[in-house]
Amino acid sequence: MNKKNILWSVKSKLILFFKMLFYIFSIFLAFWNFSIFVFIIFLVNIPILRKSIFGRLPNDPKTPTWKYAESVRYTEKNSLDIFYPDLERLNLTKFKGIVVFAHGGGWISGYRRQPNNLSWYRYLVSKGFIVATIDYTRGYKAGIEKLIDELIEAVDFVMKKFENQHKIALMGLSAGGHLALLTASRIPEKIERVVSYYAPCDLLDIWESPSLFARFASATTLKRLPRKSKEVYEKYSPVNNIPDNFPKTLLVHGLRDTVVPYVSSVKMFKKLREKKIPSKLLLHPYGSHGFEFVLRDEKTLDMIEKTAMFLEGDVW
Repeated sequence: MNKKNILWSVKSKLILFFKMLFYIFSIFLAFWNFSIFVFIIFLVNIPILRKSIFGRLPNDPKTPTWKYAESVRYTEKNSLDIFYPDLERLNLTKFKGIVVFAHGGGWISGYRRQPNNLSWYRYLVSKGFIVATIDYTRGYKAGIEKLIDELIEAVDFVMKKFENQHKIALMGLSAGGHLALLTASRIPEKIERVVSYYAPCDLLDIWESPSLFARFASATTLKRLPRKSKEVYEKYSPVNNIPDNFPKTLLVHGLRDTVVPYVSSVKMFKKLREKKIPSKLLLHPYGSHGFEFVLRDEKTLDMIEKTAMFLEGDVW
């Protein structure tokens, strides 16, 4: 190899080296910027996250109300927890029903054993309900269809486990309420009732909200922005998915919600009424997102009690 070829080979290798270095630096920079963005969103939403994680119902029994609990696999990779009431202590001859519970967290965070979720389990179990709850796959790892499928699989597992002896209700908070409503629209014949607390029933409403976290979470889960893919947001909005046999529905929202505008639940309620689906809408005049874990007023207590009544079959 002559001197000219050697120089050319060295030059080519140096160019390749610096190209690789540039690509690595670009990837690092992109990841760094993304991390900073997520961190900023986290900081901005600390009050919301704090009450979502550590909040507690005003009528929370505070101590475990279940006779026993078990964790079982409902698919090869996924598990659910089941909490059983103590029928003898409650003076009941049978369970009042099964509540399959979906936690909140914007589809991308949260977990089934968060203190606030456990507060709901304790309360529902104290009322005589079996509670089954799952951790669905994070929205940034999977698409929205995967999350819905996991909730459907959980319902099927619970139905099989209890041999269809008990009526099943779906209940969810925020993003979990959204998933509960969508799941009910897919398998309405299997669901007796559905309860949705401050859920984005119209996903486009999130983009009218000042919450950066809500916008980031929806875009991350749907993998699209509404400006370019409005039809995707419409497709996965419960307000556009109401079959004629949709189950009885309870919607709960706070008028001061700055994460998911309360108008989202109002739209859903109106559509349900148009289709003559038995439904109720409870609005708290001072409630923000996750209000039931913060407020201790009579209105909040009444709404929680009415939730239990609705699940039992009383539409008051």
